[in-house]
Amino acid sequence: MPVFLLLFVFINGFHCKDYSNKLLGPSIILTIDKPPDTWYQIKAFLKENNVKLTFYVERYQDLSEDTKKIMREMIADGHEIAHHTSTHPHSDEYVNKYGLNAYLKYEVDTMTYLMNKDGFYPTTYAYPFGDLTPELDNSLLKRFNSIRKIISPYMNKHIADMDQLYYRYGNISLFYGTSIDQRHNHSMAEITEALEMAKESRQAVSLYCHYLTIDRPYEETNSHIYLKDFKALVSKAKSLGLRFYTASEVSRNKY
Repeated sequence: MPVFLLLFVFINGFHCKDYSNKLLGPSIILTIDKPPDTWYQIKAFLKENNVKLTFYVERYQDLSEDTKKIMREMIADGHEIAHHTSTHPHSDEYVNKYGLNAYLKYEVDTMTYLMNKDGFYPTTYAYPFGDLTPELDNSLLKRFNSIRKIISPYMNKHIADMDQLYYRYGNISLFYGTSIDQRHNHSMAEITEALEMAKESRQAVSLYCHYLTIDRPYEETNSHIYLKDFKALVSKAKSLGLRFYTASEVSRNKY
């Protein structure tokens, strides 16, 4: 191989971070099922603490230019903008009523096209409500590097007891997350326990939430995390030496 070509490969390989086949180590995959508007208020805090988030964006066609500007700024700081459908439907019901092709066209491909026009190129996807079908999995994995599903603790388990939420290696195509929104009543002690398990097992734990709010519920559904609790989570993660990964950093590369 010519020297100049060898140097080109070395330099590009050095700068391109690829976690797809590596041990993830003690870490967190924290995904947000909303555009980043409410999180923009702590943009500097996130950067100072090396916190990287994945924002699964829904209803892109309805987003304001101000929101799109925020999205671009968050990308510049290392966060990820990902895909969460055009209308946030129950996917299984949609496919049953209108068919798979309609779902892919109107809920996925149309929104991807609009995002691409504006310079956003989502490579990962999350199901609204966690509702899915095997045929959707197969079709979506032709379009995205990974799909996030959801799972809640069952049989009185804590988050730390849920093996499905912990990942040792990258190269993930399908993975689960569990909600730490207020409405699911996971105490900070339980969340801390989950982070400690990530440290002890040297794995990545997958969590998600929606809005960030300071001192009052963001909406009636309580789909939010309080700023003080989020900062406590980040502080605990730092004390344990956990790093934050985006979904794309731990996903397979299908190209």
